Amino acid sequence: MFHIAMIKVPVTDLGRSAAFYTRLLDLDPAVIAPEFGWAHFEAEALTLAIYVPGGGAMERRPGGAVDFQLAVADLHPVAERMAEMSPGARVHDNDDGSVSLELSDPD
Repeated sequence: MFHIAMIKVPVTDLGRSAAFYTRLLDLDPAVIAPEFGWAHFEAEALTLAIYVPGGGAMERRPGGAVDFQLAVADLHPVAERMAEMSPGARVHDNDDGSVSLELSDPD
């Protein structure tokens, strides 16, 4: 059985994006290598990597749509923590009874 082990997100500013994802995930990066334009966070069974294209990683372009979902027991503290860095962050009560937080990273 397969599972998603890593999500890679292209960014323009490694430091700014690392600060954003540190706050979002409430985790420090497991690895941050500015010389390679790379950082990653290890959250249980999933690694979230951020990278500056051309720094040794993939060549995708920042911006656009990279949609992914992460699960957490209570979204409201996450939304409060992210309010300053992602002013458009909103908690949604979905028709299926689930609750989601929609936000955008700095890129």
